[in-house]
Amino acid sequence: MPKVLGLNLVAVLVASVVFYLVGFAWYEFLFKDAWMAASGITAADAEGLTPVYMAGGFLITVMQVIGIGLVLKWKGVADPVGAIKAALVLWLFFALPFTLYPYLYTPAHNSTMLMIDASHLLVGWALSALVLRLIK
Repeated sequence: MPKVLGLNLVAVLVASVVFYLVGFAWYEFLFKDAWMAASGITAADAEGLTPVYMAGGFLITVMQVIGIGLVLKWKGVADPVGAIKAALVLWLFFALPFTLYPYLYTPAHNSTMLMIDASHLLVGWALSALVLRLIK
């Protein structure tokens, strides 16, 4: 299998697609209206997003998955349950604090956006870790 930083490239790509699809579901279907209202983004604003934004979002997703994969590798986490637990700890001490910065310091950010954005990362990180352990 091809590797990226010692990680199975197929696992990284599948986990990234899964994580990206979580984001698509989160922001396009499940919480679209609430997130747009909380952020002040209109439908016209959203239509202006070009494929460059989508590609950039996927690249950010891949970077997160590689980071999760490296931590799992370095810690020797081999089983799916351990991977999910590790992802939850990583989320608690990394993703959540990073999403709290704009909540505290950006006037436009509010509790609704915090909950939607943080829960997206929680589910995305947990599923990514699971996929990385299921596909070795």
